[in-house]
Amino acid sequence: MRFKIQYSALILLLLIAIGCKQNNNHAGELNEAANLPVELHFNQLGLKVITSMINKKEATMSTLYGNEAALKYTKSKEDSTTSGMVFALVSWKQQDDERWFGAKIPGPFQRVEMVTTKANGNTIRTSYKTYTGKWQTNPLTEQARIKYILAQKAAIMP
Repeated sequence: MRFKIQYSALILLLLIAIGCKQNNNHAGELNEAANLPVELHFNQLGLKVITSMINKKEATMSTLYGNEAALKYTKSKEDSTTSGMVFALVSWKQQDDERWFGAKIPGPFQRVEMVTTKANGNTIRTSYKTYTGKWQTNPLTEQARIKYILAQKAAIMP
């Protein structure tokens, strides 16, 4: 009988020790890996979220941001661009979420693609550039990327 009590007490102490394991609660922590480079001054642009997307093939996730003119364009059925639109497609590598099994969250920053429109006389001039550590343009993919970004429609938000 005495052996059973000691054995039960030992098991109870073991269970308490296992239960007191340090908790990896990350509540309130920011996802530092997903931070945008400071030199972009992205928050100062005052852009709003238009939509988001996931590319499973490249394991990336992206958010399309835009100013008021861009947001209005993505909500309309019209196909013609207007002057003064600013789009920013920000992409991150996906990473597993430590807090939620099976979930993916933004990981390391990949790139920002900017599309802007300006009036040039009676025509609208659309420009494209991408940032992956420095600003650059790629004439081979420029038109396809402009077309892709302008084809996005605003997500329905409350």
